[in-house]
Amino acid sequence: MKKLLLSTLVLGASTVALACPTGTTKLGTVWNGKQVCQLQGRYVNDVVLTNNYSYFLKGGVFIGNDNKMNSTLTIEPGTQIAGSSGADFLVVTRGSRILAEGTESQPIVFTTQAEQPKRGSWGGLVINGNAPINCKKAAGGYCEAEGEGSTGLYGGTDAKDSSGVLKYVRVEWAGYEITPENELNGIAFQGVGNGTIVDYIQVHMNADDGVEFFGGTVNVKHVLLTGNKDDSLDWTSGWQGKAQYVMIKQAADEGNYGIEADNLSSPMNAEPRSNPMIANATLIGSETAKKGGAGVLLRRGTGVKLYNSVITGFKQGGIDVDDAETFRNGHEYTEGLPGIHILNTILDNKVNFIVDANEEDLAAWILSGMDLDILFGSESPRVEKVSMNKNVVVSNMTAVLPLEKAGEEFFEETNYVGAVDPAGKDWTTGWSIQ
Repeated sequence: MKKLLLSTLVLGASTVALACPTGTTKLGTVWNGKQVCQLQGRYVNDVVLTNNYSYFLKGGVFIGNDNKMNSTLTIEPGTQIAGSSGADFLVVTRGSRILAEGTESQPIVFTTQAEQPKRGSWGGLVINGNAPINCKKAAGGYCEAEGEGSTGLYGGTDAKDSSGVLKYVRVEWAGYEITPENELNGIAFQGVGNGTIVDYIQVHMNADDGVEFFGGTVNVKHVLLTGNKDDSLDWTSGWQGKAQYVMIKQAADEGNYGIEADNLSSPMNAEPRSNPMIANATLIGSETAKKGGAGVLLRRGTGVKLYNSVITGFKQGGIDVDDAETFRNGHEYTEGLPGIHILNTILDNKVNFIVDANEEDLAAWILSGMDLDILFGSESPRVEKVSMNKNVVVSNMTAVLPLEKAGEEFFEETNYVGAVDPAGKDWTTGWSIQ
């Protein structure tokens, strides 16, 4: 009798151990050495994905219900989540959160189920927030928009909104094309606020853009974008965040712009104006990519402040500024306001400044430093041969600490240009795929 009781207890414990996390369904299959649990539909209760299972997405999986029945998705370090088609994607809706905190040795990986992966094998990761975006006509006192691929509404009034944490997270082989003008990005930050923590993220071999910011105020550090088919880093609709340590590497076969930057197509002077600050970026282009755009395209009225960076090897050229409103906005730079400011930066491309008909002399404008007196001690961009030692830029160009408002400090002070410290560890290795 005692033996039977013991067997029952052991069986019961084993059954509990084999149960998938609440809200997921066991598929009875093994993938990458682990039993598979499935996520499907909308989750209005908290979900915890433990790393003793692999997880498959079935269709569009939504966390929360757009500021109603908010929920939190927690993902343990080392967890793998996979899609099998373009219809499989994960959306964190407004008001809900994702807590995906991997580690260098145990990154969280969003990937494809395919044995022979290719770009666009599944959808991607979408985060919708309540931070401000711009639009043609605001309704109810603020702007909101519907995400690409019917991924829900985003935008609001809370610049400090938090959608959770992404740390040591890798998204690969995503970006399904729904239509030529409606594609999913590797990670779409849609109206995401600066209460969200984003540090150590990679998007690898995406079929559309690597990372795109649709408005919002979210800040990001340690961003690795590799082999993406369209643009590596994209922003529009009034993104006013900050980024430091950005490494972009185009593939030999595909790749468009390193950075494609917009404010809004109409009106181009919509508020809030896209005006991010970016420091310590290394943009490495491909001269053999089919499209082969510029390293940085600034258009449709955007502003930007780019510091301590390197733009090299792009097929079309280094920097391209389009649209009269972008030039007008660029010249109106004053401290803390929109404008175009490129400082302490090196360019090394066959063509460094792309000038279309009826545009002003871009090289003279940018190399003059564009009101250098505003940033004491800053240095105008240089055109010179870039020397690389693995991911490190070898240069005597000095670095500058971007000016920030008191209480809003984000940037770390560096003494080098580019994304990787010559005297430190290469942060792009150990957790990434390249």
